[in-house]
Amino acid sequence: MKNKLLLFTFSLLFLSFSGCSMAVKEVKLPVPPDVMVYIPEGWFLMGSTEKDGRVGMAVGVDELPQHKVYVNGFYIDLYETTSKDFKRFLDTTGWKTPRIWWEEEWIAMYPAPVDTHPMSGVSWYDAEAYCKWVEKRLPTEAEWEKAARGIDGRQWPWGDELNVLGKIKANTQEAGIGWTTPVDSYYEGISPYGVYNMAGNVMEWTSDWYKAYPGSTLEREAFGEKYKVLKGGAWENSSVPIVRSAYRHAVAPIWDHPGHGIRCARDAE
Repeated sequence: MKNKLLLFTFSLLFLSFSGCSMAVKEVKLPVPPDVMVYIPEGWFLMGSTEKDGRVGMAVGVDELPQHKVYVNGFYIDLYETTSKDFKRFLDTTGWKTPRIWWEEEWIAMYPAPVDTHPMSGVSWYDAEAYCKWVEKRLPTEAEWEKAARGIDGRQWPWGDELNVLGKIKANTQEAGIGWTTPVDSYYEGISPYGVYNMAGNVMEWTSDWYKAYPGSTLEREAFGEKYKVLKGGAWENSSVPIVRSAYRHAVAPIWDHPGHGIRCARDAE
């Protein structure tokens, strides 16, 4: 489901006929930017229940309780931000180059970034700066989760069964690839809205701090404005529990692990 519509602004001219004039207001039609998908407004099920797996093992205690969340309509990138796009951001702005491109230890350990692959090894600050540069923003945790799993509380973007007929639907640890794949890979694993790679490949930063869900009695020192939430899991992570759509990965915003990537969002207005 590729939305390749442009944002058009229709301005009607001031017309004069036989001494009569008619002024018409400027009309702005909110339609999605190129290569973004519209996620409609409405309620969805966020988090997990005990039925999704053993709590503390397959299901994180911080994913409870499952609850309904209302999200306004918004747009989200069809694909993860590529290395090519992020390089253009670096060349244009002079933003500090992530360590994955110059840290000797990481260069020896990980393959070089590929233009068509997702940008990896970015901090939350890198991700936020890039999204602002392209006149977008990071999605909230709720927006990201709705875009990934739809409204019915499914565990993965494609449903509740991890593999169907033995088909691996995401670039996870089980796929055995050991690094990222092109951002348009794994069509079989797209979300209900048609968004690619919201499971595996790279986990993606959200704008939200890591906090307890409404109605939760869980107390953690990590809760508060200390860590940002990443979602979706990465190429090196197991499908259970980390790649599940409800999984919450809390990380200090400065941490630029090679499994960390970017997907931007934009308000519908």
